[in-house]
Amino acid sequence: MIKVMLSQLLDEKRISQNQLAKDTGISVSTLRNLCHNRTTRVSFDILEKICCYLCCPINEILVLEKK
Repeated sequence: MIKVMLSQLLDEKRISQNQLAKDTGISVSTLRNLCHNRTTRVSFDILEKICCYLCCPINEILVLEKK
């Protein structure tokens, strides 16, 4: 299972979902779904925008969890 760690990363960096949405152009609903692991797919474009904005590698956002 792939887990999205965006919520934790935003908390660490003290950035709100609304601020991320405003600065990147990603919709608030998309970010909300990512933060709450309620999505089954995400585009590379969105991942790239998030990684560039947060200055982090993709493995800080997406983590593979073994069951």
